[in-house]
Amino acid sequence: MRKRRIAGIIGKLVVILPMITGGCTTGSFGFSNDKGKLYSGTIETREIRVGSKVGGRVEAVMVNEGEEVKGGQVLVRFDSAELEAQLLQAEARVSQQKARLEKLERGSRPEEVAQARAVTEIARANLEAVRTWPRPEEVAQGRASVLAAEADVNSAENAFERISKLRSTGDISKQEYDSAKYRLDNTRARLDAERKRLDVLLNGSRKEDIKAVEEKLRQTQEAERLVIKGPRNEDIADARAQVQEAEARLAQIRVQMSESQVNAPVDAIVEILPVRPGDLIVPNQTVARLLEKDQIWVRIYIPEPQLGLIRMGQKARIKVDTFADRTFDGVIEQINSQGEFTPRNIQSRDERNHQVFGVKVRIDNREGRLKSGMAAEVTLEK
Repeated sequence: MRKRRIAGIIGKLVVILPMITGGCTTGSFGFSNDKGKLYSGTIETREIRVGSKVGGRVEAVMVNEGEEVKGGQVLVRFDSAELEAQLLQAEARVSQQKARLEKLERGSRPEEVAQARAVTEIARANLEAVRTWPRPEEVAQGRASVLAAEADVNSAENAFERISKLRSTGDISKQEYDSAKYRLDNTRARLDAERKRLDVLLNGSRKEDIKAVEEKLRQTQEAERLVIKGPRNEDIADARAQVQEAEARLAQIRVQMSESQVNAPVDAIVEILPVRPGDLIVPNQTVARLLEKDQIWVRIYIPEPQLGLIRMGQKARIKVDTFADRTFDGVIEQINSQGEFTPRNIQSRDERNHQVFGVKVRIDNREGRLKSGMAAEVTLEK
């Protein structure tokens, strides 16, 4: 780059010096001959700086400096193990969200509806059982249990009374006395429990019990209604948004994966490639500088009085010292719209000669012989 800048400055000096010293008798830059005007300039090539938006650790460097590469060819590859794991996770997330959306869009399955109806019927049967409880048979059985318990108590009381008399005379042991007393206590407790159970049966279900079962039935009926109706539109819209979000994340990771290697955008020559395997490269850092082979031109400078003789598409012939016996074809593809080396005030014709305009002459370099930085002489055809 420094050489090209120096060559460019020299090219501009070549333009200006003849005008300052009077070496050009016509008062303008260039040497006239029967074939056209002759100008000096410097060959330039378009430079491409390539890198990665994600960076990372360099895994492999695939080319060398000075090597010619094709468009799309891999120059540098980064370690992408972490990105590959993230890619698998993102793909699984997309599949999961799509399955959820599909389930919502299809609605409830027939077996799910049947199951919800069965639960409702069970809750309805429970409510009916609570409302009609107790049944007459249960009340009759409760009364019979009370009568049986009363009979057992009478029998136990009579037995305990006899044993108590025998105990007072010492005819039975204390153990027999204790056993009779224990049986009496048990029969009395059983009688008390049976009487309470009969009272519960006679009073029927409590209001709070009936209310609780009614609420349970309401909940099951609502659940059945929702199953039959299927998912809400809001739930489906949310599921679609989740799919889009997962797909966007997947696309983002795929873009990052594509940045795990640096490719040549076009056919070019590797000018500078300073990285090596193991280097850590930050995102957006230049890892290689390329010179585009097909983008090569000569930069010349035309004095303002001669600018009217220059036109876009005008053909030119280029010669370089390295290939003194050859002439390369060229064509003007750019004329700068702003002059250079312009004095503050231009009043005379001679002063107008000091103002120059940069002109870009595209070179046919199919053979790839011309290099950036070469000095060149350009003859513009009339």
